Amino acid sequence: MIERRTERSSIPWEAASLYLKHMARQKQLDQMVLASREGLFVLGADDGRSDSKLAALAPLVAEHPSALNPRLVAQVTRGRPIQTWRISLRGQTCFLAAVGRSTQLTTDVQDTFDRIFSTGRRAAIRQPILPN
Repeated sequence: MIERRTERSSIPWEAASLYLKHMARQKQLDQMVLASREGLFVLGADDGRSDSKLAALAPLVAEHPSALNPRLVAQVTRGRPIQTWRISLRGQTCFLAAVGRSTQLTTDVQDTFDRIFSTGRRAAIRQPILPN
């Protein structure tokens, strides 16, 4: 197992990406991205091309799950479960989206993003929002 702290960066965006990579490995998730409220890819655990597709789904899964076409979601996630959490990044609402087994994230994730981006603000992560 790779210790997260051995993979470091003083560049906030790179450090946050390394952190997501660590979280994805630790929680046994297949994919993890941070998306803007508009569904734009911000950063991810991988450099995969499907990250932008997952980012586009994140706010819809979080805020309008009944409006989603289940076949589209299954196509993007390859039939695996998708979860989203609202987090704050530099005062802006973003969505952390994960594909894979169901998991719980704690406020430690928000605290880590706050520390990486030096916002000093603490906000709670809400429970996962799952599509119906």
